[in-house]
Amino acid sequence: MKCRIFYLFFLGFLLNQLSVFAQNRQIDSLQQRLQLTKLDSNRVIILDSIAYAYSLSQPAKGILVAQEAADLAQKIGYTDGILKSLQFMANSYNNQGDYNKALEIFLKQLAFSEKSNNAYNMAFSLMNIGIIYTQQADYTHALPYYLKSDSIIKSNKITKLAYFSYQNLGDIYDRLNLNDSAYAYYNKAFQKANEKNDSYLIAASNIGLGNCLVKKANYIAGKQAYQLARIQLKQVKDDDLFCEATLNLAKLYLKIRQTDSALYMVWQIPFYAGKDKFPNRIKDQTAFLSDYYKSIQQNDSALYYLEQFNLISEAISSQEKVKLFQEKTFQESLRQATMEEEKIKQEAERAQQLQLLLMGIFIPLFFLITLLLSKRKVPAKLIKTLGIISLLLFFEYLTLLLHPIVAEITHHTPVLELLIFVCIAALLIPTHHRVERWLLEKLTHSQNKPKEVGLKIKQSKLTLKNPDHENQ
Repeated sequence: MKCRIFYLFFLGFLLNQLSVFAQNRQIDSLQQRLQLTKLDSNRVIILDSIAYAYSLSQPAKGILVAQEAADLAQKIGYTDGILKSLQFMANSYNNQGDYNKALEIFLKQLAFSEKSNNAYNMAFSLMNIGIIYTQQADYTHALPYYLKSDSIIKSNKITKLAYFSYQNLGDIYDRLNLNDSAYAYYNKAFQKANEKNDSYLIAASNIGLGNCLVKKANYIAGKQAYQLARIQLKQVKDDDLFCEATLNLAKLYLKIRQTDSALYMVWQIPFYAGKDKFPNRIKDQTAFLSDYYKSIQQNDSALYYLEQFNLISEAISSQEKVKLFQEKTFQESLRQATMEEEKIKQEAERAQQLQLLLMGIFIPLFFLITLLLSKRKVPAKLIKTLGIISLLLFFEYLTLLLHPIVAEITHHTPVLELLIFVCIAALLIPTHHRVERWLLEKLTHSQNKPKEVGLKIKQSKLTLKNPDHENQ
């Protein structure tokens, strides 16, 4: 049995440890924060957190949220946000078994990583692409990606990824039956795991080392490696990998003719694999027992376990068919969710456009009412106040219209937005004062003018009376 590949979807693994209740509370909390966040990098980070929370429990929603985060990150030029959003999107597709789509997203992530010259993300993307190919048993395509990732990790001293690079290279060489290379990389991974003092990582490397030692016919060292792995995996409660180490140890005992020990080991597997928990491990056990009884010519027992093997294979095949059906259902739900999301966005845009239209109609009407009132016997202070309000509304409306344009030009960069709006304010404020003075003069002129004319008439009359009085 090959050592199980050490998958690098860290966040998905961590999410699996959370309860559904905790997930829902976390998502609700993030959704509330999202409503108060502007279209900036902080919003992308929150969307990525929501996508992460959905990635295993509701991957259809996880893909939608990750796509929204990626679109926003690309719009505002937030490269790290794009890379993380693509990672969560690919994880969700991978968890649905859609490896082709996951591979497509990881390749896209790699392209962005190369464009931004981010060594860590390049190495991470390359490793994930290698994993996708390994899941499809396409080892010859997986190997170059692993090697290129390892080269980047070494040249840039990315210690966080070193263990995973060594472990995956050991695994791929093990699968390709290149035993010396597999042993060398498993040994490097084992050393890194010891540095981290991580029991799970040490156990995974021990299984790989055990495989290589058995191929070298070093059965004593191989047995010790498997036994250590079983102890460590029991401690961390990884039943799946524990079953693999147990089966490998059973095969080793059978190889060195310790039949009782082999059977003792193989009968432990159902207890840890369960009935439906890890059906492939039960399948491996029945295959082992069928081959064993056939080798000692107990044909009835061999036939019985062969039938069990076939039954489990059919059950797994049925599960695969159900999974395929679920994937198609998922694709349709994804399409429906996308349509619903687009509908909500369009409704929000229409509501915003309607508000802007109503404001655009209201401001001229308000100014027209102010103009009409200026021709009536209304206190000049009221006219001045209404005139000032009209101008304030107009200039604020102008700023509101300019904001989306400025945000798009600057890709929502706060510093650039601030500079541009300062420049706009430097132009608008003096203009506002000049227009305000001019407008107030025009609005109040119609009220002051009749009084001045009446005064001039009276003065004229007085002027005409004076000569007559002198002649008398």
